[in-house]
Amino acid sequence: MFLDATVDHLERQTLRAQVLAVRSAIVVRPGGTVDIAAYDARRPPLAAGMTVMVLDERRVLTDGMVTPAPLAAPRIPRRDDETYFTRRSRQSFYAGLSVPVVVAGRRLWIVAIQNLDHPANVIDDVVRQFLLHGFSVVSPLLLLLLGIDALIVRRALRPVRRASALVRTIDASRPDLRLTDPAIPTEVRPLADAVNSALDRLTTSLRMTRDFTADAAHELRTPITVARVRAAQVEDPALRAALIADLDALASTVGHLLDIAELDSIGQLAMAPVDLSATAQHAVATIAPLAFRQGKTLEMREDGANIVDGQQQFIERALGALLENAVKHTPRGCHVVVDVREAGVISVADDGPGIAPSDQELVFHRFWRRDRTAAANSGLGLAIVQRVALAHGGNVVLMSRPGLTVFTLRFFAT
Repeated sequence: MFLDATVDHLERQTLRAQVLAVRSAIVVRPGGTVDIAAYDARRPPLAAGMTVMVLDERRVLTDGMVTPAPLAAPRIPRRDDETYFTRRSRQSFYAGLSVPVVVAGRRLWIVAIQNLDHPANVIDDVVRQFLLHGFSVVSPLLLLLLGIDALIVRRALRPVRRASALVRTIDASRPDLRLTDPAIPTEVRPLADAVNSALDRLTTSLRMTRDFTADAAHELRTPITVARVRAAQVEDPALRAALIADLDALASTVGHLLDIAELDSIGQLAMAPVDLSATAQHAVATIAPLAFRQGKTLEMREDGANIVDGQQQFIERALGALLENAVKHTPRGCHVVVDVREAGVISVADDGPGIAPSDQELVFHRFWRRDRTAAANSGLGLAIVQRVALAHGGNVVLMSRPGLTVFTLRFFAT
């Protein structure tokens, strides 16, 4: 219906344009003869079966401009207002427009008639029928094909999305992951193979670096021990104390390097039940002499056994690193609290000056030190704490403000 109304509107506009052209060309000759000789009969619409004429109440006053008048005068409406009409003859189907005008005091009607069966108009009808019927069929089909294409592309890219998610999980703790999904599209497979090859090279390089670090640390242990024994024989007390302190700091750094090398392979070690309460008691007893010498107090809070699955030695090293950090980096008179009352959780708190917000994201980075001139601080302790937590499927959280700093280690309780 909409297309039919649109086509009728366009046909009426075309006919009205011819009527207006005739109206501007009408001339009434002496004696009352109507002439439209000034009308341009070569207008393109006339080549499409268009005929124009001027009528009065009784007859046609002009001949057809291209073809003889296709309709007899009685069949053409003469009303007081513009009239759009259609007529069928034996040969063709016509549409016309009859418009009343007054020229030189005479009441006339200008009529434009178009043969709708003319070849040019037949083409218009074919286009209209296609738009009316064909488009209603093609449009849903095109939408269906678009939906199918989108579904196919989505399904084809699903393995690529899985591979992307897998790549995002690859880090130093999981260097063995590879893109092995057999559903990866053939077009993307060379890229996946190239990524796997690059990961193989990176894993080899990482393993060589770790092996070198572990080997170097092992080789340094004996010379450091020998050097410490010899330093103890130095007669000058001040020099002896300084040498021993430096060698102890170096031994601590070497020990931390060995810890990191061992932690990198913790996934291959068997887990066993670990009592966090007993581990904390041992760690507090170990750090107590240093804390007391520095004028600090220790407090242990626990409610009996607190069992998790893990590696006793690594958990004890992590807790020892937290306690050492709390004791060494707080002023005299500070209080350190170890709390193991919550299942699977160890927290170490102190009432020291706190850690600056800008430093809180950096403290777990390897070799990071707030005071770069502090030779006794390797910058590895808190990095080891975080690595132990991650290796056990847990995490470590820092909360710090002036007057309170809390490190919380979380494991899976059994």
